Amino acid sequence: MPPVNQELVEAFAAKAAAVSAVVQEVPTMAAALQYVVDVCASKAPAEILADEPGTAQGPLSPNNVPTRLQRVVAAPELNEADFAVLAAACEEKGFLCIREGLRNYLAGIDVGLSTGIVGVAASATCLLNTDNEDVRLTGMISEVSMILLHKSDIYPDLPSIAQILRERMSAAPATYTTLVTGPSRTADIERVAAVGVHGPLELHIILLED
Repeated sequence: MPPVNQELVEAFAAKAAAVSAVVQEVPTMAAALQYVVDVCASKAPAEILADEPGTAQGPLSPNNVPTRLQRVVAAPELNEADFAVLAAACEEKGFLCIREGLRNYLAGIDVGLSTGIVGVAASATCLLNTDNEDVRLTGMISEVSMILLHKSDIYPDLPSIAQILRERMSAAPATYTTLVTGPSRTADIERVAAVGVHGPLELHIILLED
C-alpha cells in the first residue's frame, strides 16, 4: 500500500463533514467492526413495510406500520474471518447479521457495511465496486450506510483516480461502479434540501489505519 498522506486524510474528513457524512478513524478492523455494532445499537430499529423472513414482528406504530424489533446488519464484502467476528458481536446484541440475500430485506436494513476502493479528498467521494447485487443493495436500502476505507487509498481529486476507473472499465465488458458523496439527498420538492429521501439517512466513513 502507498504511504498515508495525512493532509489528504484531514482534507477528506473536512469535506465529509461539509456533506453531512460522519468520519470515524479507527486503528484496526476489529475496532471498525465494533463501531458498526455500536452505531446499530444506538439507533431505533428500522420500520418495515412488508413481512420479511427472519425478523421479529413488534406492535404497530402510530401509523399502523408493524415495527421490527430485531435490527439487521448487512456486510456482504467482508471476508469469512471478519464476517464471523461481526456476526458474533451482532448475535450478542440480538442483531441479525447477513451477507447475502438482501432482496429478502428490501423493506429496510438498519446498517449496511461496504468497502471503498478509493476516496477523493476534494469532495469526500468514495468509489465502490458494486458489481455484486448484494453490495449494491447494501448502500441503497440501509438506513445507515457505512464505508470502510483505508487512509492510504485517499487521492487528491477525481482526475487522480481516472486510471483506476479506466482499468475497471477495461477489465470486464460491463461493470457497476458507484461514487458516493454523503447521505442520500434531494432538492426536487420546491428546491428544499432533504436528506435520506432516496437512500440512506446517514453515511459513516470508517477510515482504517494501514
